[in-house]
Amino acid sequence: MRPVIGIVMCGSENGRQFVSQPYLDAVTDAGGLPTVLPVTGDTSLYAGFSRLCDGFLFCGGGDITPLLFGEELLTDQGGTDLFTDRFHLSLMAYVLQSRLPVLAICRGMQVMNLALGGTIWQDLSLRPIHTLNHMQVSVHRQDVCHKITISKNSMLYDFLGEYAEVNSFHHQCLHLIPASLRPSAIASDGVVEAIELPGHPFALGVQWHPEVLYPSDHGMKKLFLALLKKASVSKNIQYISPFSGAE
Repeated sequence: MRPVIGIVMCGSENGRQFVSQPYLDAVTDAGGLPTVLPVTGDTSLYAGFSRLCDGFLFCGGGDITPLLFGEELLTDQGGTDLFTDRFHLSLMAYVLQSRLPVLAICRGMQVMNLALGGTIWQDLSLRPIHTLNHMQVSVHRQDVCHKITISKNSMLYDFLGEYAEVNSFHHQCLHLIPASLRPSAIASDGVVEAIELPGHPFALGVQWHPEVLYPSDHGMKKLFLALLKKASVSKNIQYISPFSGAE
């Protein structure tokens, strides 16, 4: 039986909600059943989401409204959607409290940080120190552009080892990180590239996009395999990894 992974809608455009295909493919190829969860203002649906899903995937997307982390708009670098932002933050808080496994990618990692009381830099240019260009321009999204260093006492280290090469498509990043979260990877400029929630069965956020790297990167496959494995445990589902020897 395939664990059901709730993939939270990335956002909306012209009255249509959307989620990018690589997220669906990554969950399917890891042995899961992807189920897309719509943006909604009805928080009473969250209990149904948690009954339906064995784990959750929060995707990349647009910028996050600064008022939601106590700031006013300082740049014109990206668009925001307050309704979607509030939904993502409240659902993330609910999912983390439910202790169901969650993998949060790019914007999703920033949402995880904010939901637990952290903040983000509205734009990398606002950081007071030298910063790499984290918004790569490349023909293929699976091209890597910088290295990360991974903490040895982290869950991520078990998947990727001490170093990894990643892609990068963001102009916002984590700023203040709450004590409940533990940074588990950084770039050479000090930008936090991954976070984990100690004591939680599986709550991992990454700033890069493993959903387009996993077809050619064995380590990135392990992120989705781990999500599926923890999801199967959450509700006693018999899960068999489709990737021989990947775990």
